[in-house]
Amino acid sequence: MRFMKAGVCALTLFLSMPIWADSTYFGGFEDSSGANSDYDYNDLVFSISGTNLMLNTATGMLFNKSAAGVLNTSMGASGLSGTPFWNNSSLDGAGGLNVGWCIYGGGACNGGTGLAPNDQYIATAAGKSVNDIFFSVDGNVSEQVTLHIAGLTDTLGWELVGDNTIHYFGPNTQTATFAPGGNFILLATVSAGPTFDSNTTAADGVSHFAFFGNAITTTPEPASFALLGLGLLGSFAMRKKFHSAKK
Repeated sequence: MRFMKAGVCALTLFLSMPIWADSTYFGGFEDSSGANSDYDYNDLVFSISGTNLMLNTATGMLFNKSAAGVLNTSMGASGLSGTPFWNNSSLDGAGGLNVGWCIYGGGACNGGTGLAPNDQYIATAAGKSVNDIFFSVDGNVSEQVTLHIAGLTDTLGWELVGDNTIHYFGPNTQTATFAPGGNFILLATVSAGPTFDSNTTAADGVSHFAFFGNAITTTPEPASFALLGLGLLGSFAMRKKFHSAKK
C-alpha cells in the first residue's frame, strides 16, 4: 500500500510539474496558404512577455539554432518544403527574409540584426509546425508587433481557451498589455480573409504560427499517461508477487 501511495504521488507530481518557464517568446505569422504562399512566417513578427509566462504544448520540442542548418536566402515560393517548417524562401525579396533571419540575424530581415539570436525554435520531432500551442501566465501580458513585412493588413489578437471571443490588439505595429485571467491562445486575422490560431491545424495542414524562446511546458499525451500508469501497476504487481512468495 505504501508503494502504491508513493507511485500515485509520483504520478501526480509528474503530471503537474512544468518542465521549464520563460518570460518572453517571439512569434512569426504566415498570412497566406496554398500554392501562392511562400510560408516564410514573417508577415507579422511579434513578442509576448509576462510574469511566469509559459508556452504549453503536447507535441512541440525545443531545437537549437544550429539545428536549422543554413537559412534559405533565395527568392521563390517553396511551399511546405522547409526544414524546419518556417525555413522557406521568402517572396518578399532576396537576401534572407524568412522569420529565421528575423530572429537569428543576418540576411535582409530587420537590417540583419537578430531579434533574439539565442532563442531556440519550437517544432515537432520531424521539424514540422506545432498545432497545439496555448499560453499560461500569472498577471498581465505585454504584446508588441516588432515587424510588419506583409502588404496585407493582419491583426493579432488573443482569446481564452474555450471562450471563442477574440480580443484584437489593433492593426499592424502596436504595443498592448492585457490580463487574460486564464490560459489563452493567439490568433491573427487577415484583412478580408481567414483567421488563424495557435492551437489549430489550418486547412493546408500546418499551423500559421512559429514560436521561438528558451522554454516550454510540455503536457504528456494520453498515450504517455497510459504507459506510465501501466508501469506503476506492473511494478506494484511484481512487488506483491514477491512478498507473497516470501510468505
